[in-house]
Formats: sequence, C-alpha cells, structure tokens
Amino acid sequence: MANIRKRLKKDGTTSFMVCWRDPKTGGSQGITVITEIEAQTLKRLLDANGQSFEIAQSALLTNQARVPTVAEVVQEHIDLLVRPSSGTTKTYQVMLDLHIRNVIGHIPADKLDYRHLSHWVKSMAAKGKSPKTIHNVHGLLSAAMNTAEMLRYIPRNPCRGVQLPSVDKAEDEAMFLTHTEFNMVLDAMGERYKTFTNFLVMTGTRFGEATALKVADVDLLSKPPTVRINKAWKRDGQSQYYIGATKTGAGKRTIGINPALVDLLVPLVASRPADELLFTTPKGQRIIHKLFWHHYWVPAVRAAKAQGLKKSPRIHDLRHTHASWLIQDGVSLFTISRRLGHASTRTTEQVYGHLMPEALQAGADATERSITGFVR
Repeated sequence: MANIRKRLKKDGTTSFMVCWRDPKTGGSQGITVITEIEAQTLKRLLDANGQSFEIAQSALLTNQARVPTVAEVVQEHIDLLVRPSSGTTKTYQVMLDLHIRNVIGHIPADKLDYRHLSHWVKSMAAKGKSPKTIHNVHGLLSAAMNTAEMLRYIPRNPCRGVQLPSVDKAEDEAMFLTHTEFNMVLDAMGERYKTFTNFLVMTGTRFGEATALKVADVDLLSKPPTVRINKAWKRDGQSQYYIGATKTGAGKRTIGINPALVDLLVPLVASRPADELLFTTPKGQRIIHKLFWHHYWVPAVRAAKAQGLKKSPRIHDLRHTHASWLIQDGVSLFTISRRLGHASTRTTEQVYGHLMPEALQAGADATERSITGFVR
C-alpha cells in the first residue's frame, strides 16, 4: 500500500510525499504534493489500482475536472491556511465534521445555493445551536467559499447575503459594578488573589492576558509606570495550554498603571526573575480560569451577596467595570479602546456607548430644545 510522509519545510510550511512501489519495476517511487487532501486522494487511487501511477494519474486528472464538494472545499481551505495555530485548526476541523460534512458536505460547491444555506442555518437553530455558534460555523463556510472562488471552483460565494440569527440579547450581556459593589466582592476574595483581582479591574485586561504576564512586562520605574500586554494563554490541538499572541493585533498594547496598583505590584516584582509569571498559584503555577472561578470567584460573589450584593458578575465583568469607571470619569472612547485592546472604537462604542454621560445629556438637552415650541 502507498503511504504518506508529512514534511516540514524551512519556511515553516508543510508538504506531503506519497510513496509507493512500482508494480512493474519493483522500485520505490514518490511524488510531493502541497495539500493533505491531494495526498490522500492520490494514495487512495494508487491503492485502488495496484499501485499503478499511470492509472492513478489518469483517474486524478478526471477527478480534478470535477467540481469538489462543499466538504472537500472546506477541508482544502483548512489545509491552505497560513500558519494557523493547532488549536484553530482543530476547532475548524470539528466545525466541519459536526456541522457541515454530514449535512451539506456532499453538495458540489457550484450547486450550493441560498435554499441549501437557509435550510442549513435553520437546522442548526432547530438543534439548539446558539446564534454565536451558527455565526462561527457560517463564517468558516463563507471563508472556504471565498477560497473556492479564488481557486475558480465557483463563480461567486453563495454565503453572501444569507440571513443569520441575531446575536443580540434581550438585555445587555455586560455587567458593570459600582466601586462599592466591587469592594464587596474584593473583601470576600481569598487574600492570595486580591492583588490579581485588583489588577483585573484597574487595567481592564482579559483573564488570559493577565495570567500570561511575566515580571519583565511590568515597569514600575517608568513615568508613568506601565505594563506591556503582548501575549495570552492559548490552547493547542491537544488541548494543552501555551503562551501565544494576544486575541488580536490591537491587543498588543502598553497600559499606564495608577499609583495604588503600583503599590500592590511592588512585592510581586521586587527581586524576582524577569521570566517568571507575575501572577501564580501558591505553587508558582499558572492561574487556571476554571479553578479560580470555582474555588475563589464564586465563593467571593456568594459571600458578597450575603452582604447585600444584588448582581451575579462574571470574572470578565471586571473588564467591563473598568471601562465603565473610565467612562464615568469622562475618558474618551478612543483612549478606552486603546487601553482595552479593541481593534476599533466601533467595538468599544457598541459595548459601552450607552454609558457615555455626555451623550445621554446631549440627547436629553436636544429633546428639550425641540419641544419648546409646543410645550406650555
């Protein structure tokens, strides 16, 4: 039987060599192809035709004249991604296998139309998939169809214009704490993680960013003191965690830190090696979100509720709370956007724009001016 050998090139890309034994000469043969799907196809044809490359090549040419199926297009798109993380590749592969392959995967790419896609979207909703999941899977399919368009399998991406369920919720997802409410949670927090909790609310950093910080990322002697956010915890294809890039390119940023936070960080920075994690567990290990949530955050919120807290904040709501405090102090959306690492101010405005006091007051003042002509 033929076999496939994966090769890593010097430039970081991969290729695949299909090897077999020629039935006439008995000698070893091999040919290199770019994608894994091409390698699997050639291997299958060789195995089905007695390892005859002539017959396999003829069948391959015939196969190439056929428009690939939706599943084949998505698989090729995944294979052609330039240096994706293994975690991203695994996520896309799961999307393909769970939501595409056995539903619309058999349809030739040039036959996929609006009707197919509408029924597909409705079927995911009927199975209880969340709007966010449907958007994510549709996004993968649409990106794959863009690839198919570039490869000239299809004249136009059929995913354009397909209606998707709204991801808007009946009430705001973000929760904002007052200073008093935050202090109620902080007072109940375990002593080990009070500085960490203060850091989250005073910087607005994401949990994965804060827990990936090294001692070297903090500069308490600069004017103003700063912390450099340029990495975050990621998960690879084997569900193992590693430190990688931030969520977006805009996520790489330098944040000015206030004097009160500087005082809290001094003991964590002083006389420690630069490459050590800034925040750790008592054993010096990474702070795991699930464990922190279960053993510290939930008990702290529960204790705060016993003292009168009416809200049920998530850890991520400390990031929202940070933004709300800046807005209340009159900080511009542009400054807040840069501090939070948003790709654009539009994202910041969508989440926090309704909190802008000057905008609320301006609307009320304009309404008052407009009604002076008829109100007695």
